[in-house]
Amino acid sequence: MFAVYKKELASYFRSMIGWLFLAVNLFFAGWNFRYYGMMSGYPYLAYVLSGILMIFLLSVPILTMKIFSEEARSKTDQLLYTAPVSVWKIILGKYMALVTIFSGMLLILCFYPLVLRIYGSVPLGENYVAIISFWLFGVTCIAIGVFLSALTESQIIATVLTFFTLLLGAMMQGICNLISPNGNVVTDILRVFNITSYFQNYGLNGIIYLPAILYYVSVIFLCIFLTGFVILKRRWRVATHGIGKAVGNISGVVIMILVIIAVNIGVGMLPGDYTTLDITYNRLYSLLPETKAYLETLNQPVTMYYLADSSAMDETLHFTLTAMDENSDQITVINVSPTENPYFYAAYTDTMPMDNSVIVVCGDKYKVVEYNECYQSEILRQVNYTTGEYEAVGYEVTGYDGEGSLVSAIDYVTGETNAKIYCIAGHDELELDTALVSLINNANYDMETINLLTYDAIPEDASCLFMIAPLRDYSDDDLSKIEAYLHQGGNAMIVVAFSDSGELTNYYRLLQPYGLTVCPGLVMEEGSSYYNQQQYLLLPDIKNTEFTEDIYSAYRTQYIYMPYSKGMKAEETLSDVSLLAFLTTTEYAYSTTSYNMDVDETAPVMGPFILGAYASKVYPDGISEIAAFSSEYFLGPDINDTVGGNNYNVFMNVLNKLMGEEKESIIPPKPFTYDPILMDSTARSIFSLLLIGIIPGGLVLAGFNIWFLRRKY
Repeated sequence: MFAVYKKELASYFRSMIGWLFLAVNLFFAGWNFRYYGMMSGYPYLAYVLSGILMIFLLSVPILTMKIFSEEARSKTDQLLYTAPVSVWKIILGKYMALVTIFSGMLLILCFYPLVLRIYGSVPLGENYVAIISFWLFGVTCIAIGVFLSALTESQIIATVLTFFTLLLGAMMQGICNLISPNGNVVTDILRVFNITSYFQNYGLNGIIYLPAILYYVSVIFLCIFLTGFVILKRRWRVATHGIGKAVGNISGVVIMILVIIAVNIGVGMLPGDYTTLDITYNRLYSLLPETKAYLETLNQPVTMYYLADSSAMDETLHFTLTAMDENSDQITVINVSPTENPYFYAAYTDTMPMDNSVIVVCGDKYKVVEYNECYQSEILRQVNYTTGEYEAVGYEVTGYDGEGSLVSAIDYVTGETNAKIYCIAGHDELELDTALVSLINNANYDMETINLLTYDAIPEDASCLFMIAPLRDYSDDDLSKIEAYLHQGGNAMIVVAFSDSGELTNYYRLLQPYGLTVCPGLVMEEGSSYYNQQQYLLLPDIKNTEFTEDIYSAYRTQYIYMPYSKGMKAEETLSDVSLLAFLTTTEYAYSTTSYNMDVDETAPVMGPFILGAYASKVYPDGISEIAAFSSEYFLGPDINDTVGGNNYNVFMNVLNKLMGEEKESIIPPKPFTYDPILMDSTARSIFSLLLIGIIPGGLVLAGFNIWFLRRKY
């Protein structure tokens, strides 16, 4: 076999075929790498591999066309078939020669992620899973080409057959969708020939999927086996001038195909925990430990209706639903086609959900998880130079929240009535970030925005009142309504905003009964607790409390970030007030108004200051609890990301306390965000020249030189 392997490998590099195969694929790979990796900053090689897929499918037939057809045309195959060498060794030797050429190309691609890693953070696991998956897909395509080359003596026919077969396999998903969007017996059979779906749906997404590996190995084995069958048929003709033995082995081929089908079906029926290994950095295609722990406690049957045609399913959401079904005996997932059952939703809701939405049902309760709720997005804005204002120009998907949304829906339908949060509006309040809103929704808290101008009092069903960083002061009427709510034992979340517009006297009065006063100006820190050498970018001292227990460390390894903070001070001890400060400055901090030239600077107020506090007060009609934070920027998404989500964690811990809930499992969203690769123009030019020019060009020149010298002599 090794002699055949060496002979075949050498033959490809004595002609232009091997050199051109490598040069063409590497040229287009380099071109895509330059665009996606070096210019756009994507740290994923999946974009490059997808970009060269069609070029690869075009080049494989040229590589495989002569492997057996040339031997048959020139009649040199009879020398092979009558030689004292096993037919299987001949086939494997030739096949491995082609695999070696293809592997050489991928070996060069393996250096691409390492190039990107010089200039930024790169998920190496996902990248190399994508490369390995492409290798498995590629050697499968080569095996198909080898088999088709064995069927004919014409290289042209072998090329056309191979390209048509590979192209048909790549288009099979679309063909099946045209036949039936939801699948039938015909499409189930045709999907067996879809050679790209496993590669695109799993490998490029960073998933090691056992049925995908088995599928490609099975196709390779079957093609090699059928190639052997064809060659043995020819060999027997040469040796015995008959086909009796070949006809007798047809039953063996049928049995082999049936065994392969049975093994693939059997492995495909195994639970996902045994067949799927998620290599993605954010574990996008596997359930979080918190979700698995929650599902283990589920003791009521829940049915989840997934509203999607099989041809238009969201792969990530489908993964999540399938995993939940497999991890809990109480959960049943049923796919419902909106095409075949357009009014299925009417039994639960009057509003038609989006495709790929999920209706979660337990008994008489239901909750619709809209498809757009399963993903976090961020509005993209740019300056309109005519108006001078930022305008929305689109949006970017920043995270996957399907797992958290589904767990929240299950918790809702299996639990009691949800707690209600009312958000005060009308004073230029801060609009909460979508990621924080998702966390609140996933905790099954309902939020509603109200303007006190249209209400005589705070609604009676309010479990908590949100007053989030108003920039304009409350009116006396607003103040009296809120005070009446608090005096009756109401709870509130109060966030103080830094503003040049002046102090909000009425708003700050809400804190005084709880022993807190707001100091004028902006807090500056002269201790060590500030960020990036800017004294107003505060990193407060974190006290060890129930709100910060998952963040607090005696060695201060984690942080809370509160830039542009107002300072709060604790008044003298009040007998009916319990005050817990869990975020504070150092004693070297001070509050100043010197940043504003319109304000006469008075003597600065010295620290320490309270930046985050939880307080309760006993009123005649009940006990009121409030939480106070002294910075609106504390709730900004970029600020939260800077400290790894700690700001939102503390906020949710405090909110759960206010709501009287002990939420053991709030499933966090899985971020899509990554640091883009920042490559300077010089490095980009050097690597572009190397990958697009020097390497492909050098291969072409080397091949031409060898071909020319052999032709000359």
